[in-house]
Amino acid sequence: MSPGSADDTTRYLCAAAYLDPRFGTRAITEFLVEPTRPVPPSPGLDAGRVLTEAVRARARRKNYDGLLVLLMAVVIGLSWDNPLLYGWIVLSVVLVVARAGKHPGTAERPFNPKTLALVAAAVVVLWLLLAYSDEIFNSGSRSYSSRYYADVEFGDSSGGDTARYVIGIVLAVVVLMVVTFERWSLWNLLTTRFKRFAPPAPDSGSLTGLFTEDFRAQLGRYQRVDEFAGAPGAPLVVYRGYNPFVGAGFRRDAWSMAIPLERLEDDEAGPAERRELTTESLYEEIRGAIGDLRRSAALSPDGRLGGLTVTEAVFTPAAELVDHLGESEAAAYLPDIEYPPHTRLTEADVERIRREPKEWARYYLCFQVETWDRDLVLTTFLHLAVDDTTLYVEWTPFMLPPIRADYRAVDKMRQESLRPYGQGLLGWLELPASLPGRIANLASWIRPPRREAGVLDPERYGAGSTLRELGSVNRFTDYFQLVDIERYEKIIESRLLPTIGKLLGDAGFSTAKFDEQAAVVINNDITIGGDNRAPITQTGQRGPRSRPPRTTGRPAGAEA
Repeated sequence: MSPGSADDTTRYLCAAAYLDPRFGTRAITEFLVEPTRPVPPSPGLDAGRVLTEAVRARARRKNYDGLLVLLMAVVIGLSWDNPLLYGWIVLSVVLVVARAGKHPGTAERPFNPKTLALVAAAVVVLWLLLAYSDEIFNSGSRSYSSRYYADVEFGDSSGGDTARYVIGIVLAVVVLMVVTFERWSLWNLLTTRFKRFAPPAPDSGSLTGLFTEDFRAQLGRYQRVDEFAGAPGAPLVVYRGYNPFVGAGFRRDAWSMAIPLERLEDDEAGPAERRELTTESLYEEIRGAIGDLRRSAALSPDGRLGGLTVTEAVFTPAAELVDHLGESEAAAYLPDIEYPPHTRLTEADVERIRREPKEWARYYLCFQVETWDRDLVLTTFLHLAVDDTTLYVEWTPFMLPPIRADYRAVDKMRQESLRPYGQGLLGWLELPASLPGRIANLASWIRPPRREAGVLDPERYGAGSTLRELGSVNRFTDYFQLVDIERYEKIIESRLLPTIGKLLGDAGFSTAKFDEQAAVVINNDITIGGDNRAPITQTGQRGPRSRPPRTTGRPAGAEA
């Protein structure tokens, strides 16, 4: 892992808060408006730092928007009958339309022929406004041009109109300076605090302002997110919506099997000599077999398997948890409805759920590999159940992809560049058309949703996503990322099925049925498909066929 690159994910998402206002707003809305919403796990990320920058970026935008709206109100008030103002408005609309559809985080692009044609049309409209200003603005009094030339020709002592127009033009130039300074200061911020290998910078910038909300109390929760890391027990994830595996990213091909258990008729071992087959023994053996992969450094680039983690987790839906608050066991999850659910369960509670899973609480063994400088994460979830007649196995892999390419633009920004000045000029030209959006931003207020009095809303207690998921897209940026995810998934899975088969044999059970279904799984013939909004479908076509890439859609969204 290269120096300074281990925390690239945090750096990119901090920059994204300034590059993409929508990302910052979504992050604040998801994580800072509900004091009872739990802090979800997010590998390779300092969530507190990212959310702090999101709040700062929002305050910064509102402060500049307030200043620009005030200045533009004065400019419009002074120049309401000046054709130059209307020409500016037309030009700004043309430029905004020409740039419509462009993502806010991408770099500026040169004008294309279509844009040049629109600008030429705007210039023609501006010339027509100036040429026919007498007819357009003559409403019973002298027009702008006739008054101006009359003042010059006859030496109007008051010069009121002329002074008004001059002040309006001067203020328009002041607006240009403010917009340019805003773009330059943002460019300087991104290229100093969030550039590659930049040393940690002290916190700077206000978290509150005249038009902003105060999230400082909520930010404190995320500064203490690792307070119980390494404590006994297992993490508890209370989720809302469909997907329980919050923070794991996008689901890949999952599978499950139910195996009828049959005793071997020629088994000479007595009951005392057979190994006991229990849910606990299955989890223990699989944990050890897959954990041994840490010693198989030669199997993975840069020895990433050496960092393989084997952990436990319990997942419960917020809606069902609220429905079962009357049960005594629910106190281990949500003891007080005025506070967030617990983020960890005790060892005793975990053992109970592992042996006797509930409809509203499930235990999973989790295997995770972080690779590509923590930019790409594979997490697989295993759930087992067994008795004297049947074995049930559920295997669900997830992939957390890299941060969006738009948010990596900070790596292509040179500190001494003149581009922020060009962006400032372009922003000034587009300013009249952007005023409605700036006013809407000033008036916007992020607050908790309204709740009915006396109604306990489960939405308050469940996590829906993580910052990593908000900043990611289901797409690889490099072919080797695709093959590495394939590699780790197959290597981990290669330890699972043989371990289960060996345990069945040691316990005196026939492995024929298991081997049959295991062969189908290896050939990718039994899969669970669908996404977070679609029903699960299962296919069971039998027969050998080549195993396609284990991805969602086009090879896990591999970039063409």
